[in-house]
Amino acid sequence: MAALFARTPRDASGPGEDDAASLRAMPSPHSRPTDDVLTALDVDAGVGLTEEEARRRRERIGRNEIADDGGTPWWVLLWRQIAQAVIVLLLGAAVVGLFVGEVVEAIAILIALIVNVAVGFGTEFKAAKSMEALKNLLRTVAEVERDDRREEVDAADLVPGDIVGIESGEQVPADLRIIDAEGLQIDEAGLTGESASVTKDPSPVDSSTPLAERTCMAYMGTTVLAGRGRGVVVATGARTEMGRIAELTSSAEQTQAPLQAGLNHLSSRLAIGVVIGSIVLFLLGWWRGNDVTEMVEIAVALAIAVVPEGLPAVATLTMAVGMRRMAQGNALVRRLPAVETLGSTTVVCTDKTGTLTRNEMTVVETHVAEGAEDDHLWHASALCNDADIDQEGDPVGDPTEVALLEAAGKAGLDWRGLREASARDDEVPFDSASKRMAVVVDGIVHAKGAPEVILHPARDQALAHAAQTWATQGLRTLAFARGEASGDGDELFEGLRAVGVVGMHDPPRTQASAAVEALHGAGVRVVMITGDRPDTATAIGRQLGFRTERALTGAELAEMDPDELSALLQGDAIFARVAPEHKLRIIEALQAQGEVVAVTGDGVNDAPALRQADVGVAMGSGTDVAKDAADVVLLDDQFGTIELAVQEGRRIFTNIRRFGQYLFSWHVAEVAVITVAVLAGWPAPLAGLMILWNNLVIDVVPSFALALEPSRTDVMKEPPRDPREPVISRAVLRRIALHGLLVAATGFAAYGAAHLWLDLSNAQAQSITFLTMSLAQTLAVYNARSESGSGFRGARRNRWLWAALAVVGTLTMAAMTFPPLRDVLGLAAIPGVAWLVALVLALVPLVAVQTTRAVRSALAR
Repeated sequence: MAALFARTPRDASGPGEDDAASLRAMPSPHSRPTDDVLTALDVDAGVGLTEEEARRRRERIGRNEIADDGGTPWWVLLWRQIAQAVIVLLLGAAVVGLFVGEVVEAIAILIALIVNVAVGFGTEFKAAKSMEALKNLLRTVAEVERDDRREEVDAADLVPGDIVGIESGEQVPADLRIIDAEGLQIDEAGLTGESASVTKDPSPVDSSTPLAERTCMAYMGTTVLAGRGRGVVVATGARTEMGRIAELTSSAEQTQAPLQAGLNHLSSRLAIGVVIGSIVLFLLGWWRGNDVTEMVEIAVALAIAVVPEGLPAVATLTMAVGMRRMAQGNALVRRLPAVETLGSTTVVCTDKTGTLTRNEMTVVETHVAEGAEDDHLWHASALCNDADIDQEGDPVGDPTEVALLEAAGKAGLDWRGLREASARDDEVPFDSASKRMAVVVDGIVHAKGAPEVILHPARDQALAHAAQTWATQGLRTLAFARGEASGDGDELFEGLRAVGVVGMHDPPRTQASAAVEALHGAGVRVVMITGDRPDTATAIGRQLGFRTERALTGAELAEMDPDELSALLQGDAIFARVAPEHKLRIIEALQAQGEVVAVTGDGVNDAPALRQADVGVAMGSGTDVAKDAADVVLLDDQFGTIELAVQEGRRIFTNIRRFGQYLFSWHVAEVAVITVAVLAGWPAPLAGLMILWNNLVIDVVPSFALALEPSRTDVMKEPPRDPREPVISRAVLRRIALHGLLVAATGFAAYGAAHLWLDLSNAQAQSITFLTMSLAQTLAVYNARSESGSGFRGARRNRWLWAALAVVGTLTMAAMTFPPLRDVLGLAAIPGVAWLVALVLALVPLVAVQTTRAVRSALAR
């Protein structure tokens, strides 16, 4: 790299006093000549800063680091679990239980509380922070010019004005304005979304040039693919493009999943209802002259009856099972609520490169010039090429040049042998301004470049027409020429004859088209957001079935007012040449419309959008930053996996609604039994520990079996549910009330039969009530399997359901017949006729509901 660090006379006056504000933010360095940038930074390109000046600047503007927020402390995660309304209610009930001497009951409540908190805390404790990955992208050391000598320094010690050298295989340590470049090519896909490498040179560009086309800049975190160069640091740390993305990522709001929000809202309303109901019930009993201690116990029993102790655990375990199923389908879920959120998705915003396409260039079209030989085209593509493919088959260098080597190999050319036998006599490296390059081998010039540069339209009409046609189809085109060498430099291109053109593209993934069609069939809109060219994005969108004709650019998006953007986002859309802030604006506009937005991406530039989305989906081959900011990682990089994830999410929501109906109908039954008994002045038909036992056994076990119901075959032919629709809708509430009151009625019938017919003690009456309601609710699981049809149809497909019935039946029998457990729960032995009464009454809710549905179905036909 000696030529790049050539010495120039040092300004005797030395560096002047810099202005800290100007060092922090240099406006549009890409549009300013190199000398102007160096002057503004008060540095000599051949000498660099002094150590003292570098130290002084570092003190003023800070180190070249991206701030780390340190992550969420463990105690904050724990507090989030404890502060839930359901948990607070359970804790209050346990405290009151201890106060009135119900120690066993209080301990049982605390055990349920600890299990719920532990499950939630353990799930969230593993969450990683994207800021840590951003920080890890910094190089350890950088080669810099200091005090008129070259040295290696910690990349974090770089300051604006430092002269830095970069070469193949290195990461760029800060934002640089290029000073010198020799075949310098940089991979910026992670930052801009572009699949092709960018050739760099010092020439300034227009101030409005988008990030992906600023050829005179090198940005922190990008990788040098080929060549070498030198640049002056114009931004460090948070002021770099990478730092700006980090700030967008940290400021992006991580939205709450619809299910999570719905359950939290339901729990809050439940808490308010429990407090008010318990107070009213206590005051009513006290007014009627009941014992105060007895009324406290009844109020605690009511609180236990209302609070669904098993809800948090079953919901978490349900999503955990869904997470495992999705992992088997190559979708790794990092945040549990994202499993359900995918099922509620109404819009998918997807990146193009690496998501819809393979992120690899492929030659798909060739046209050999009339009179030329095929070998001429492939010789030029192999010799006028700086890439390589190693013995393991791994590509090295620019993807476009790798694609040319692969195409030459497929055409039968031994390009390795050709290269070994063909030493370069001269060369003109590729230059983004001239858009061409050439090599001389054995006196023959082989050249390649943009068709408009290499071809002579008047003479090569057929080739020019082919290149123009392919360009409109979104292909990247290159032309090749050859001839005898005469002179050097630009003279090498004189008198050459075109030998052909090729068209190449980044092909769509095999499953992408089918996945887009399936999402459309499921009522999910698809929006493509890419940093690539508009014509390329439009062509790919056309191939994949996007329902839009033209891609809009980020510049056009920036000029739109909110109403225009909102109208545009009512259907499919394609956006090209977008910056991270443009992507965020699109997502925020969709969320403002009430949409549930899933966003895919793989680059650093996608991290803010992945975090802002309702569910962020990263590619497994993408950057660590993207994966750490996402909720779901697609291990196989297949866009089609999103379709399977959406289907799984819909199955999970349907099943959560099923077990929600089952679970809450049981609590309605318990509350009704206790409340009516108190109002009537009777002893409570169920004691607190009986209620808690049933809540932990009958709630959790069958609910979990319902959560494992297989997906319906038509689930992806329905539109997505309205995200504003509550988890427990009005229709579900009606079914909950009906089923709950039916089970409560069987409990009252059993309680009354025990006192009025069987002449049993109150302990035995409570026991028969416990048995009857337990069996009735267990059998009611079939009512919850379907909203309107038979609950027995397809039941064989869910083997977990039969296992759950066996477990609940066994535990219920144990509670009734195993003396130690029976004594703890306050139950008593009952005669054989009471068992028969309980079984007959337990069948009533199941038979009533299934008969009603059968009659309605028959009448409908």
